[in-house]
Order: sequence, then structure tokens, then C-alpha cells
Amino acid sequence: MIDNRMRWILLIALSLSFTNSLNAQDIILDNTSTKTLDLQFDHSGAWSRTAPSSINNLSDDLEKYLTSIQLATFLYLEYGIDHHTTNNKTSTPNKLDRFFRDKIRWGVEAKDDAESASDILLYGDIFLTMTILPFFSDNGYLDMLKTSLDVISLNGIITDLVKMSVKRQRPDSFFETRMDKDDSFRSFFSGHTSTTFAIGTSNAIMLSEIYPDKRIPIWIGNLSLAAATGYLRIAGDKHYMSDVICGGLVGYSIARMVHKRKEMKRVNIGLGTGADHLSLSLTLRL
Repeated sequence: MIDNRMRWILLIALSLSFTNSLNAQDIILDNTSTKTLDLQFDHSGAWSRTAPSSINNLSDDLEKYLTSIQLATFLYLEYGIDHHTTNNKTSTPNKLDRFFRDKIRWGVEAKDDAESASDILLYGDIFLTMTILPFFSDNGYLDMLKTSLDVISLNGIITDLVKMSVKRQRPDSFFETRMDKDDSFRSFFSGHTSTTFAIGTSNAIMLSEIYPDKRIPIWIGNLSLAAATGYLRIAGDKHYMSDVICGGLVGYSIARMVHKRKEMKRVNIGLGTGADHLSLSLTLRL
């Protein structure tokens, strides 16, 4: 039998190997297809076009391994730490959460079906995103795959850190509709909701760039799937409304941030020194 610690070590090793192979492919693509325009601003106050800058930028080196670091950290937080239950039952829900729980929660027998359905939506969304979605791109499979890994891993890190810090009791544990489990005090915020909103937002951004004429149905479809997942988490008595709303906002924001960071990588600013002057270099990736 493989214990919990060995399992996450193996997962991290696989993730590092896989994402490093993506980085190697990025280098090949950069050497063959990326053009740069370097503009240099010297002490005389004039801009001039120069050869590609040779300034050693540490951030570029870190960027190559950022996906690997994020994925390894997420896997450690998710599988490398034991999330035992606690007897400190102080997570009393507020009136608003109680209200929506009473309105949305399914019956005693049906709540397990809602929980299973939310799992299907989550893992199905991840599977389709990682295996099928990149094929919609035009020779950009690896780029889309790496972007999806960035979004999923960063969202997972933030979600796990908040869950571990807040330790909010799940409604099924507080109201004793299920037996306590290791994750009974990981209610805030909803990881299913944050992940599906992060994936849905990221997929909508990438697909809208490929099919701009279908932008509206693409966004509606992806966000509706994420919203349905959040609804099922409440229906299954696994989360409160506030857990779902916060998870959706976080997932959406993280996806937006990752894609914004990706756009900013096209611009690089650095300082350089010559024999008798200081220069500012602006590099644009075309």
C-alpha cells in the first residue's frame, strides 16, 4: 500500500516532469517562431531600435518553472497534508446562509445525488479542459494546456490555504445530516465552485479568442456549468451560499489574473549599462 505522503510525492514528481516538458516545448517554439522588437532609450533622450536584449532577467527563468512550482504546491496542500476533523464546532451559520440552505437543500435521500452530480461536473470539466479543449486551438495545444494548468493549480493553492485557515464547519457536519469526515471543517470557501468558475472563465476567454462570433454562448455555457456546480454543492448540503458566492468570485478573478499575466509577458522592461551610459530597454514580443 502507498501511504498518503508517498502518493503526493509521486504526483509532484509526475507534475514536474510533465510541466517541464511543456517548458522545453515553449523554448523550441520561442526559438523558431517568436519575434522580438527591442527599443533602447539612452542618456540622450532618444529611442532607438537595437538587437534583441542580452539582459539577464531572473523573472524569465522563474517564469519557466512557475507552472511546475504551482502544481507541486497545490498537490502537496491537497494530498500531502492530513485534514483531520476537529471537535471545535464553532462555525454557526448566519441567518442568510440558513435561509438559502432551507430553500435549496435537497431531501435526505436526494442530497447524496446532488453531491455526486457536483463531483461529476467538476471532474468532467477538468477532464474535458485538459484533453479535448486544446484541440480547438490552431497549433496552440501546449499553450492552452499550460494555461489551464496555471489556472487550476493557482486556484487550488489559494482555495486550500483559505480552507485550512478558516476551518469553517460544513453544513452537513453542523446539522449532523452526515457523519464527520476529514474534510468536515473545510467549508469556506467552496473548492468545487472556485475550480469550475476558474476553469469556465479561462475556457471562455480562450475559446472567445478562437471563435469571437460565438463569444456570448461560450460565456453563458461555461459560467452556467460553474453556477450549476455551486448550486449542487448547496443542494448536497456540503456548502452554504456564502461559500459558493465567494468561491465563484475567487475562481473568476484568478482566471482573469492568469490571462492578464500571460498578456503582460509580451512586454519586458529592463535596465542595462554601457561603457559610458545607462540605458532602458523595452522588449515587445510580436
